[in-house]
Amino acid sequence: MKRLIRTLVPVCIVALLALPTTAAHAEEPPPPPVNLLAADMDTTFDGGVADFSVFVPTSGATQTIVDVDGDPAVELRDSAQGAAVASYFYKRWSTGALKDRINEVYRQPAGSPAVDFVLQYELARSAASTKPVAKDLYAQLTFGNFDNVNVPRFPVPSTSVTTTAAYTSTSGDLSLVSEADIPSYRFRIVPNGGVRTISTVELGFQVRVDSTGTDEALLIDDIGIYEVPLLVDPNPPTAPTALVSSGVNAGGLTLSWAPATDDVAVAGYDVYRDGYLVASSSAATTFALIGSLMPATSYDFTVRAKDVSGNASPPSAPLRVTTGPYVPESPAPFPGTTETRLGWLWQKTKDMKEESGAINVAAYTAQLADGQNVATNLAKLDTQFQLYDAEQYKSVSKMYSYLMVGDQFSPAMVDHVKGYFADYAYGKLNQTENLRMANYVTGYLVGQYFPDVVDLNGNSGEALQAVTQAPIEEMIDAGVHRGWAEYQSPEYTFMTYFGLNALYQWSDDEALRQKAKMAMDVMWFEWANDWIDGYMISSLSRSKGDQSSTNDPTWRPGDHSAFAWSYFGAHRQQLGVGESDNTAPAAYRPNLEYLGFVTWPGMDYTPPELAVEIGRMTDKDYTSHKTNLQNSSGRAMDIYRTSYVKPTWGLGTEVQYRRVDNWIEDQPLVLRWHSDAANPLFRLSMDQGTASIGSYNQPANHRVMQNGGTAIGVYKSSGDQTTNFINAMFPANGSIVERREVGDWVLADAGSVYFAYQLLKPATWYHQTPNDPANKVKTTSSTHPTASLSYSYDILRSQADRNGWVLETADAADYASLDDFAAAIAGTSVDASHIDETNPRLVYQGLNGDTLDLTFDNAAAAPSGAAKVNDVAIDYDSYKLFDTPWLQQDELGSVFTATVDDRSVVYDFDDWTITASEEPGEPEEPEEPGEPEDDGAAALPASATLSSDNGWDTGLNDGDYTVSMNLWWGENASSFRLFENGQLVGATPLTPGTPAAQHAGILITGRANGSYVYTGELVNSKGVREVGPLTVTVRDANPGSPTLSSDNWDGDGDYTVTANLWWGTNASSYRFLENGQVVAEGTLATASPQAQRAVLPVAGKTAGSYEYTVEFTNPAGTTTSRPLEVTVS
Repeated sequence: MKRLIRTLVPVCIVALLALPTTAAHAEEPPPPPVNLLAADMDTTFDGGVADFSVFVPTSGATQTIVDVDGDPAVELRDSAQGAAVASYFYKRWSTGALKDRINEVYRQPAGSPAVDFVLQYELARSAASTKPVAKDLYAQLTFGNFDNVNVPRFPVPSTSVTTTAAYTSTSGDLSLVSEADIPSYRFRIVPNGGVRTISTVELGFQVRVDSTGTDEALLIDDIGIYEVPLLVDPNPPTAPTALVSSGVNAGGLTLSWAPATDDVAVAGYDVYRDGYLVASSSAATTFALIGSLMPATSYDFTVRAKDVSGNASPPSAPLRVTTGPYVPESPAPFPGTTETRLGWLWQKTKDMKEESGAINVAAYTAQLADGQNVATNLAKLDTQFQLYDAEQYKSVSKMYSYLMVGDQFSPAMVDHVKGYFADYAYGKLNQTENLRMANYVTGYLVGQYFPDVVDLNGNSGEALQAVTQAPIEEMIDAGVHRGWAEYQSPEYTFMTYFGLNALYQWSDDEALRQKAKMAMDVMWFEWANDWIDGYMISSLSRSKGDQSSTNDPTWRPGDHSAFAWSYFGAHRQQLGVGESDNTAPAAYRPNLEYLGFVTWPGMDYTPPELAVEIGRMTDKDYTSHKTNLQNSSGRAMDIYRTSYVKPTWGLGTEVQYRRVDNWIEDQPLVLRWHSDAANPLFRLSMDQGTASIGSYNQPANHRVMQNGGTAIGVYKSSGDQTTNFINAMFPANGSIVERREVGDWVLADAGSVYFAYQLLKPATWYHQTPNDPANKVKTTSSTHPTASLSYSYDILRSQADRNGWVLETADAADYASLDDFAAAIAGTSVDASHIDETNPRLVYQGLNGDTLDLTFDNAAAAPSGAAKVNDVAIDYDSYKLFDTPWLQQDELGSVFTATVDDRSVVYDFDDWTITASEEPGEPEEPEEPGEPEDDGAAALPASATLSSDNGWDTGLNDGDYTVSMNLWWGENASSFRLFENGQLVGATPLTPGTPAAQHAGILITGRANGSYVYTGELVNSKGVREVGPLTVTVRDANPGSPTLSSDNWDGDGDYTVTANLWWGTNASSYRFLENGQVVAEGTLATASPQAQRAVLPVAGKTAGSYEYTVEFTNPAGTTTSRPLEVTVS
């Protein structure tokens, strides 16, 4: 009981502050404070009973009375062997002294003095986990019948105890945790005249360990809640001053300030981030540690002082701080190979963090597959198989787990597996695409591998296979003839693929395996078509939430885009993947658990080589059309997609017709570009109910059309005044270099692309970060953590029942600066005179001179000709399923063809065959060096690596570079051979000198833009050692862009036109054109990347305008300058 007396001291001191300083009071000590919990629980555990309730009994929670230096305390433990959730221990009272006193205060007349209470207890850490989940180690107080206006839900919120001295101490002694450590432990009850009172009080302690770590346990004793009388003090403190930051990194910083003053006493400080309270400190602590911030994001901070009466000072002067760049824990190899990238994803699976949410079975399975932590992981898997999953795609993941590592399961564990799968009914469903596939595939494999398991429909074995195989084949047939409905949805696209891969890997029906393979092949071809060196260019279906839209080399979900990256690569290093790497404060959907399974080295399926070749192309420049003919329920519906793709950026849109059901989860416009910053993505969204901002569209109310790099849209509200908003989401993490407003336009320089956006009705700018409440801008949004943004945005938001917008884009190479782009935009024409008609209409003449004319029409009907380009209606019904430079398939067609140059692969979905045709006249293999004579080697050559100096030799990724082989140590070779895309391109002899290093360099010249895969062979008398592969991407083979100028300052007919290439790949010749006719040509000396110049003397020109261009040419191609107009007066 001595500790109890000690813990009361701080409260007594606070109480003394409330007493008048008369002599009588000085002689009479105040009565001891009353612990309002003491009458309702054993706060000191002297009775030897631990009787907290446990929220999730399977969490691994245990509570035990332990002796601490002769005094009992309760140990609250979270076992790593439990379910992957927190252990929450609580006591809840519907009667008692604390509840009665709280309600007594609430019933006092509104405006009566508020009353403060404090929570405190003693704490020690009795089991230190290797992976404690810091945010889930806390105490909290919860009120029943809350409304968060008159009565808060959490008067004491869940603040982590991991920063307190009691937690960090290694002495094992219990120490006090009070408001001095966690200021929010002091809470205030404000009288409301009895408008609302509480129905229950709940005191809870939470403990959580990442289930890949060891146990975590806390000792708790001497719990108390005490009332603290308030001192009457009408005057607020002065504002804190000298607010500064230090220790700024990607996720946090330290703020410090000069103390405030008060006529009685300063009680503490509150710290605000962008207007929201984020931290509090005691009066003696004039600094605060601010964490859970987003990288590369700007925040405004202020500090207010408060006194013991609750008066708050004015805010300090604001301080804007920008956090540091994202620093990944383990970035991917770069550029890497398919093997190393897949290996990285596999390792990521094994290293998943539970803090992002329950990780299901992936990490345990992956570690077991590699023979790691066998006993522990088997126990954890056994627990998981005894838990029911409402989301049935998790059943597929558990089937993967069993089929990958089930040979290590005990008979008892196999019984749990069978019991798990017997808890479902398998058969045809009226559900979404991915859930249907998950149910059917799981049921089919249950029938094959567990013939004695009877599902809830009474089916087993062959009967269960039959009842699930039929809908599987129906889905595959619909997918390859109509397109997959959930295309580009980060979660759902992959879930369908996940099921198909399971069939290919484990089905014993070869015909079914062939169908699954062909369906996956077409998926890969579509991903490859849309990939531009790290980014997917396409509108998105079944996309919801910011996380569903973001995917780039900084971070992407563990979805199909991460899988595509592993084979296709990207222009820069992949820094993070999946929920464990998600920098957003609230990350709840660990998609990586499913992606990890298909990266298992034991998987049989590999994508088509031609698809990988298309995906690796880095010079894509095209317009394509695609169609999808079903919605997620499998019902007929038309989605028409257009993509305009350049090598470093692209624009994709979609519009829907013949709509059925209410599928609103799409992103109708997506503009992405290469950037070294995170989230290079501009997109539009329409408000929907309580969905978070940026989540959904209103396809029936929002009609969109695209012509090349231009898109326009018209909007007609259904009449709901809470949802008639258009949101333009401008990323605010550095991927936009400059943004400015010029007239009605918002102009943006995004590095590789310029774009201009205009809303037709008045709009207001807002800013929202992932740290802000989800309903900050869209006030009707749910505040659930999954509704939060993943990145920060500047949001241009317009509310109107009839509205419209224009988006214009241009390659950065087309304009010298944003000023020039702005001047060009000023020459476009927007006609919004019909926007308020019954069916809103918008007419826009764009940069390319084309006129786009869009009238609102019925999305449930067939295309009506409402979208026109130059007065010609877009014939959506003529769109093919695939119509791209590489992919062709008619609507509902049974033949899909992928073509690169003269090579093609034809998929026939009538007879389910694949036919490949190679380029005619295969070139003869060049003669390879003969086998070496005896060179004294004792073994095969040692391992070596390939590298290139492309990009380092001249600063350009041009077509001239050296591919080098380095054998750093070991058995030497006597020759080296280099192969490019499988063809021998060079060989050189080597002088053995085992074990010294060996080096060889092969000069490569004249390569056009594209990707080249190099492999090597090291040869000695004992055999051949393969080296590589190495992928070299050539982007700058063509000449750089020349710029024209003239010296015709006086406007006469004699002047000089000069072409300057200031830096870049050089040209070997040039041609000047005047009004489209060649007037001069010549040769140039090459010395890339040095400047080049060509001069055209002009004389005797009569009055008029003359347009000049220049063509710079080298063996790889020709680059034409922007036109220069010279006027002779």
